[in-house]
Amino acid sequence: MNVRDLKAHILPALLAGTRRQPLPGVAGLQPDSLLGALSLSGQALRFAMPEGPPEFDVDSWPQDTRRVLPESVRPRMLRLLNANRCTDDSELAVALACSQLRLRPHPFDLPKLDGFVRRHSQHLGVAAQYWAQRDTKTESRKGYFDEDGPAAENWTEVPIAVRVAYLERQREHDPAAARSALEQVWPGEPADARVRLIGALQTGLREDDRAFLEAALKDRAPRVRMIAYRMAARLGGSPANNPSLAACLERIQKEKTGVLKRRVALKLELPANVKENTANRWIREQFADVTFDELAGALEIPIASLVAAAKDDQNLLFALAMVATTDRRFHALAEIANELPDAWGRMSESGFDEFSFADEQREHWVESIVRPREWMPEPALPAWGWLLRRIQSKLPEKVMRDVLKSKWWSDQLGGEKKPGTEVIQLFCALCPAGLRDKLREQIDELDADRKEVGLMLLDTLDGLEAVQ
Repeated sequence: MNVRDLKAHILPALLAGTRRQPLPGVAGLQPDSLLGALSLSGQALRFAMPEGPPEFDVDSWPQDTRRVLPESVRPRMLRLLNANRCTDDSELAVALACSQLRLRPHPFDLPKLDGFVRRHSQHLGVAAQYWAQRDTKTESRKGYFDEDGPAAENWTEVPIAVRVAYLERQREHDPAAARSALEQVWPGEPADARVRLIGALQTGLREDDRAFLEAALKDRAPRVRMIAYRMAARLGGSPANNPSLAACLERIQKEKTGVLKRRVALKLELPANVKENTANRWIREQFADVTFDELAGALEIPIASLVAAAKDDQNLLFALAMVATTDRRFHALAEIANELPDAWGRMSESGFDEFSFADEQREHWVESIVRPREWMPEPALPAWGWLLRRIQSKLPEKVMRDVLKSKWWSDQLGGEKKPGTEVIQLFCALCPAGLRDKLREQIDELDADRKEVGLMLLDTLDGLEAVQ
């Protein structure tokens, strides 16, 4: 008697009932020994290995070279990300930390963090990206990549944000090769992708790029043409007049002011149908495609004097702040912030998102324009949340220290209406490592429901950064 005989002959009779299907006479087993047959069949099925299927559908995971989160951090991260009041800002801070430190969630934690992984898979490594697309049809899946991993043979398969970052990194080391890679894929890209990809050429812009930019001046997408014109103008000898510049000049009034010491003063005249609540967006759209050099040249004012000439008009200063940001003129941006400390807040309201910086440039931009001790947005969440998404990093220590010393922050902590958990989590997400203890001290007196998740975020970030 073996397992195969029991399953083939004895088990069907027991399941159907021996009155309908009598037990067959099998060697070694008496037909009337029902209990013995039942016991023997049960024991045999308990220990018998199941038969394998004729073919397997192998789930082949991509190789992920990142370090798996150690046991010292996993419980803290799971507790934070599964907390009911964990915000998008806290999630983004954790994802960015994993990206910077090249860490990935433990495979056993992917089901527990499914929503988090789906929203931030591009920061969490190739295994997380595979998990996020596991329900997608094979032909519709995107390539799996690490943020530092796209190479010449697969960079076109990654999401557009990573493609732009890849080109920018390549432009720092080999501008010609990066431009050649862009030229090969350029004709087949949709308009939205072309707008973002051509912006990567601003890194390491040089004379060799002129031919590509002149070809882009004939692009069918107006936004691509404007960006190409801006960069061609930076190279000098722009091949065509900029219609956006002419439209801006129609709105700028130039006059002489002063009695003893005459100086040039500029003023921006808004259209009559542009109201106060739409002015920032109109200014952004109006000045999106002009450069500092163009404005100074057309107004016949030295670049160094342009900000001083516009200092009495906040709308024009705001326009110059956006132009300086796009042109990466951080010294001029700092001068503007001296006169208009809420410039970055107005940028957040206007939807000004079409700029990106390398790490050093990003820190320089924040230090130039963000002045917490002079101006803080009210309410805080929209503007500071916009800033976190734009810089994709923590604040420089100098700026965060000014936040913690600002009157606005003191009033928040000491006032009758305390900041909610969303605000606390946002500033915890922005806080650099060197000031986390100071932030813990300042929020320690708050109620538990306001500070609890924020403290969990600080502890999680500390744990991630301590991984060796």
